Amino acid sequence: MNNNFKNWINDLRGKRVYQRYGEKERRKNRISGQLFSIAVILAAAFYLGWCYMNAQWQYWYMVIPFLVTESVFLLLFLLWGNVLWAKRHHRPEGPPLEKKNFSVDILIPVYREPVEIIGKTLSAAASITYDNKKIYVLDDGEDDAVKSLCERYHAQYIRRPTHEDRKAGNLNYGLKQTGSELILAFDADQVARPEIIDRIIGYFTIPKIAFVQTKQVFKLPEGDPWSNADDVFYGVMLSGKDYDNAAFSCGSGVMYRRSALESIGGFSTWNMVEDVYTSMLLHSQGWRSVYHDESYTEGTAPQEVVSHTKQRWQWAVDSVRTILWDNPLFKKGLDFYQRLQYFHNGFHYVVFGLFLPIFFVIPIWALFTHHFMLREPFWHYVAARMPYFLLYLFSNKIITYNLHTFKRFQAQAGLFHVYFSACFAALFSRSKLPIYTVTRKSSERHKFGTRLSKCLPHAVFILLSAAAIVYGIVTIRDDHWFLVINVFWACWTIAILWRFVELGLYPKRLIR
Repeated sequence: MNNNFKNWINDLRGKRVYQRYGEKERRKNRISGQLFSIAVILAAAFYLGWCYMNAQWQYWYMVIPFLVTESVFLLLFLLWGNVLWAKRHHRPEGPPLEKKNFSVDILIPVYREPVEIIGKTLSAAASITYDNKKIYVLDDGEDDAVKSLCERYHAQYIRRPTHEDRKAGNLNYGLKQTGSELILAFDADQVARPEIIDRIIGYFTIPKIAFVQTKQVFKLPEGDPWSNADDVFYGVMLSGKDYDNAAFSCGSGVMYRRSALESIGGFSTWNMVEDVYTSMLLHSQGWRSVYHDESYTEGTAPQEVVSHTKQRWQWAVDSVRTILWDNPLFKKGLDFYQRLQYFHNGFHYVVFGLFLPIFFVIPIWALFTHHFMLREPFWHYVAARMPYFLLYLFSNKIITYNLHTFKRFQAQAGLFHVYFSACFAALFSRSKLPIYTVTRKSSERHKFGTRLSKCLPHAVFILLSAAAIVYGIVTIRDDHWFLVINVFWACWTIAILWRFVELGLYPKRLIR
């Protein structure tokens, strides 16, 4: 019997030997989530089979996209279920540092951020309660005011002569100018707590640990309108990846082993942002990583639609570019589960960018044409779809510790146009990167027309859905099931997309 299957059976029976922190205490949640995930897959398989058997192929131009989209979303759930099948958590205090006194270089790459923001980051770095440390500010903005800040906080100032390869190039130049065993990287806006090094440095007594990523938290407007807290990502997703030794760096609040970085030639300059791809290279060389799910830094996040979409676009381009041009599924050195974990990163953007809009189109088409891809009676559709739909909701609640809410789904779905654009940008940038600029995270003023341009795709779908609902109610008299089902899905489209439009066009309501 396969050891993984045997361990799972023992876990079901409560007979497994639990050695990791919190593993026994979270057993009921873990088993419930796993069983619900299996039920989702079975319900989805039945539903897809029913759809195929009842497809009206004379509408092949809608049937094929519909079936492909349903299949792709099922594949995404399979990958998501794999990510969260089991999670690894660590003791909040971290492992003890036994004997060895590692030297640590704190690297803070900056590029024309406001001096007051950099000052707070420097002040916090200087207050870190670990003696064997040195602080370096890597200034790509060539700002003499930043140099003066470094003198005030006894940090060393580094200004490179050329500025190629963005943040990765800046970090690599800093690596060459420094020499400590460990590297602690902070973004210019990341204010660290004094104990950060003491809490995570003990992991490096394990020789093959390449880096430790800590949880990130951000200063956010009341209610976190854009869901920039990324609770699901930091609360469960990275812990699931940690279980399979696939937790990746998020670029800040992360400590690296210098020898690990040197083994791959430093921070990767292939992508726009260095963190995830560098992590994959390290894992492919046999190094290990840790996600320590406690926060020791506080940063800032974009507060308005222009900066928010720009940041997410850059993340999506990098992730999609990886699966297109250096696909993790075929990456030498990664094990089976690491391949799936890294593939999920980019596939998520592809699904939400290219396939989610098809679900917006279908009820509009149905209400305007009075046609549907599936045969009647439509209550059979409800009977086939509802178990899958409800089981998915329950499963997602359980495996994400109730962190996945409708608001967070709105935040992801509302970025469909960003991910759509990113997919094509990645497709045409195998060797040459798209133009990259640093995301400004403080609140900025943008003209109404600029904000409106970010919301136009949403407004089009909302208006078409609303018009289709009215047209359907007025013209459809003899098929109430057909009307109700398609009005429901059109309303679902409006409910998902409306929030993005409101946030984009009226930021003053949400940013204080």
